[in-house]
Amino acid sequence: MFIFSTPPDNLSIQEFQKNESIDVEVVQLISTEILPYANFIPKEFVGQIMTMLNKGSIHSQSSSFTEAEIDIRMREEFSKVCFETLLQFSFSNKVTTPQEGYISRMALSVLLKRSQDVLHRYIEDERLSGKC
Repeated sequence: MFIFSTPPDNLSIQEFQKNESIDVEVVQLISTEILPYANFIPKEFVGQIMTMLNKGSIHSQSSSFTEAEIDIRMREEFSKVCFETLLQFSFSNKVTTPQEGYISRMALSVLLKRSQDVLHRYIEDERLSGKC
């Protein structure tokens, strides 16, 4: 299990997929068993979870894969589950008190920061492309 770190380069495709499925299950567990009760959990802990979900939602891959393996090895499912969890809790509408709304504000803040980072990287990449 390499939930928020780069997996070792010497893993087989089967080992990589098994580890990714475990990571996905951990995120789903967080989504169903921890975050719905965020108003009973210290805000700092929830903030750390949101930060980890943001990091996990960024598409990553290992550098040692051949061209044919790249599509298989990208942590697509893991990234998708992390992003969906952030979206799910950013639109939480079961808020009856301001204290309960902080998880939505945290998730939305993380998504906005991520969007800002994507736009900044796009601008930098666009400058590198020259006149292509």
